[in-house]
Amino acid sequence: MPFEKIEELRRQYTDKYVVVDPRRPELRRFQGMTGLVKTVNMNGRALVQFDGNNNLGWYDIDPALLTIVPPPPPKEEKKRPTRPAEAITPPAEKP
Repeated sequence: MPFEKIEELRRQYTDKYVVVDPRRPELRRFQGMTGLVKTVNMNGRALVQFDGNNNLGWYDIDPALLTIVPPPPPKEEKKRPTRPAEAITPPAEKP
């Protein structure tokens, strides 16, 4: 693949959110997940990190099998339940 085409793919896909073509059997495991394209390698394939299952791996996927989508909404942080503050009373003085 010519260098110019790879640079064009990098500009088009890097830092974009994508979903995969679920009709491809090898990509069904990513169905319903949004991925972030980290870069495009010199083979012209996108390196994608998906948001599901605490997965930190980057997957090498043909850009023709990706669709650019809008960014997902920010995830809400789970709040820990809080206990009500206990009333602090001074110790009783001894006579």
